[in-house]
Amino acid sequence: MTPSILEFDYALVRACLKHKKFAWEDFVDRFAEQTLRVVEHTAEVRRVALSEEEKVELCEAIFRSYRYNDYQLLREFAFRGAVSTYLTVLADRLAVAFLNE
Repeated sequence: MTPSILEFDYALVRACLKHKKFAWEDFVDRFAEQTLRVVEHTAEVRRVALSEEEKVELCEAIFRSYRYNDYQLLREFAFRGAVSTYLTVLADRLAVAFLNE
């Protein structure tokens, strides 16, 4: 039986929290495109024009936030819903905060 996406994502978060080799790289690969879409949407809704470079920098800042304080934001994930939904909400909130700076 093929594990579900939910189980796969849960395992990926757990691997990051345990500092498993290449887990962070896999996490970024898995959620980079989604994070970029959130950044683009958030900027559009707030009527902020971002260059491609600024979008990438904002995505990088969001991923740094996930790693901050030994993955504090990932540690707060309750494993009751989809990781992608949790990260979408986080990315939106972080993007808003960074755009308001």
